[in-house]
Amino acid sequence: MHVTRARSPDGQPIQATRAAALASMFGALQAGHFAVAELQAMSWLARDQGDIEATLMLGLAVAAQGEAARAAPFLLRVAAARPDFAHPCMDVARMHPHAPHLAAAQFRACRALAPDDPKLGYAYADFLLNTGNPAPAAAVLRAILADAPGFGPAHNLFGMALLELGDMAAAIAEFRTAAALDPGEGAVWANLGMALKIEGRFDEAVAAHDTAVAWAPDDPRLRLNRAVTLLRAGRMAQAWPDYESRLAAPRGFALPLDRLLPMVDGLDLAGRTILAWHEEGFGDTLQFGRYLPMLAARGARVLARLPPELHRLFAAMQGLEILDNAAPLPAYDWHVPVFSLPRAFNTTLETIPADIPYLHSDPSLLDAWAARLDAALPAGRLRVGLVWAGQARPWLPWFTTLDARRSTDSATLAPLAAVPGVVCVSLQKGASAPRWAVDPMPDLTDFADTAAIVANLDVIVSVDTSTVHLAGALGKPVLLLDRYDSCWRWLSGRDDSPWYPSLTILRQPSPGAWQPVVARAAGILRQMAAG
Repeated sequence: MHVTRARSPDGQPIQATRAAALASMFGALQAGHFAVAELQAMSWLARDQGDIEATLMLGLAVAAQGEAARAAPFLLRVAAARPDFAHPCMDVARMHPHAPHLAAAQFRACRALAPDDPKLGYAYADFLLNTGNPAPAAAVLRAILADAPGFGPAHNLFGMALLELGDMAAAIAEFRTAAALDPGEGAVWANLGMALKIEGRFDEAVAAHDTAVAWAPDDPRLRLNRAVTLLRAGRMAQAWPDYESRLAAPRGFALPLDRLLPMVDGLDLAGRTILAWHEEGFGDTLQFGRYLPMLAARGARVLARLPPELHRLFAAMQGLEILDNAAPLPAYDWHVPVFSLPRAFNTTLETIPADIPYLHSDPSLLDAWAARLDAALPAGRLRVGLVWAGQARPWLPWFTTLDARRSTDSATLAPLAAVPGVVCVSLQKGASAPRWAVDPMPDLTDFADTAAIVANLDVIVSVDTSTVHLAGALGKPVLLLDRYDSCWRWLSGRDDSPWYPSLTILRQPSPGAWQPVVARAAGILRQMAAG
């Protein structure tokens, strides 16, 4: 029996025509031709008014033109037809990451038509949390859970909002409720473990992470979360294998894992070429760069593939050949991200190499900056370098809220300038210095310049940034102003660091409490200036 395929009026198969039409709409959306996408979607819907994908394209095109009220019925129709998909308002947010006001307006317009839709409310709370608005997110979730107490994902998201607001006890309670409702959801157990880690309840935290990994053993993010908790607890030998799971995630720069440098104990490195590469943060490379000469001391040829900002500084390190991180890959026997070097050397708390300084300022730069600072600063005063904010890294969405917690503003550090006998020098990159601080930063080229300035100061006071690692590696006294949910490398319950003997940790007593930390720093500076 001969079967004729259904064809459109232009003679093409219906499915092929539809696919081409949808592709054209999507292309117009991606190109920012929103009015064109709207016309194309309306033209197709005139043929098939029940086409949900075309309705979605129409809603997105109208929303992108700022007409939230007109887009809302289309997006709500799509949400009703696809209950197992994320709410299409989230598509609006993903399409316009640099214009959150469009998504916010669209959520409000949709909620005006469907105020009791828990899925829409959940999506709105998720959007608010992702855009740095935990308080309104918590309010939305509180209302949702009042009507739907068995909505497990909402309890989990509520816990995340409470975590951002600093209510650790309530966050832990919400994560426990979410885990009880959805015990097979590994991410919920990981969030519980993260909250318990912040509170220093490490045995409970590790147990929660173990449960997370048991439910989702192939998820590298869950193993990485467990590793961070183990590192914060000081259990380094247990942590390093899990910490390598970060390399299994999609990356901008990935090398074959079968040529990753193994443990070096018992390994003959003589004559072998090792490519060490900068992974992400400058602070990480500054901290773990201490291991590079240790590879050279074992007879390896060490190629350090680094961003230009680190070239001059690391060029003074013995046994390295510096390569630009944009250069073609050379031949090598093994490669290793600098962050993996502690694992390769099987580092424990007792074996952290702390032969300080392992970085050195170039003598000519040191002298040049000494002359400039001597001319700019009053003589006889304690020279204090200040950093009050980290690098935001907007290309990492999860990093935005972390940076907000570790950073403050220059006004918060103003009491330090009032300490008798002190003169403040801004080491803050990319921000104007306050009137009470000398600002040499506009004239800096790279970390070699920063190192020369740091070497000409008496003490550095900084939030958790790369400058802390630079100053610590140079052996300069450092007062670290540390956030409540401290990075794993600063451990827990101590004010010193095995990584940097010259560093003193001043920890927030509660989330966001900078004033007591700055007051402690001012007291230490007062003693130093008097001495």
